[in-house]
This record gives sequence, structure tokens and C-alpha cells, in this order.
Amino acid sequence: MIVTLEIAHIAFAAAWFGHKLLIPGDIRRAVHIGSTESDGLLGRMKRAERFGILTGLGTLLSGGALMWLVGIDTVDVGVWVGLGLVLAALVVGAITGRPASRRLRDAVTRGDRVEATIAGGQISRILGLESLLWLGALTAMVV
Repeated sequence: MIVTLEIAHIAFAAAWFGHKLLIPGDIRRAVHIGSTESDGLLGRMKRAERFGILTGLGTLLSGGALMWLVGIDTVDVGVWVGLGLVLAALVVGAITGRPASRRLRDAVTRGDRVEATIAGGQISRILGLESLLWLGALTAMVV
């Protein structure tokens, strides 16, 4: 049971990290090309957001279940640090990522490529910060 849950936890975490790697390039390309590609970007962004929420929750829930199964009192301090960094990544995404994503959608809908470029840059920086926090969480949990 624990091994299966560990595999699920690692798979969720990898998908959560990996799904956002191509988003910044997709945003830059779509905004640069213009309206037809930008319209497709909105659908891809919506799917990426849903996938990120699903895999983030899957990571948290499977990690929480693992902590429960092995015994909360036996969990290494690195796992607690990792959990804190994961929660920080979720907060960053919720507080800064969602508004930036909304600005990008609004700019693309209006056809405002300058504002879309600015919002796309913000999203890229936010995703970079989330990835850095995720990497810190992985490092803390593995060491």
C-alpha cells in the first residue's frame, strides 16, 4: 500500500512540476503570432490551470496520506520543510498567478498584445518561482 501511494505521490508531483515547463514559451509564441494563435492559447491555459490544480491537490493528498500511514510523529523534518514549500507554491499561484492569468485572458480577448506580453511575462516569472519552490520541496524531502 505504501509503495503504491509513494508511486502515485511521485507521479502527481512530477506532473505538477512538468506541466508548467512549456507554458512560458507557449505564451510568448502565441502573443507574438497574434489573434488566431492567441485564441488557442486561452484554451490551453485553461486546461493547464485545471491540470495544475488537479496534480497539486493529488500531490498534497497523496503526501498527506503517506504521512498518516507512516505515522505523523515519525515524519522527517525535511518532509515538513517540503510541505511548507509546497504550500508556499500553492499560495503564490493562488494570490499572484490567478490575477496574472486573468489579465492575460482579458488582454488576449481585447487583442491588446502589449498588455498580453506584460501579463505573459508576469505568469512566466510566477511559474519560475513556483518551480523554484517545488525544487526546494523536492530537495528537502529527498535529503
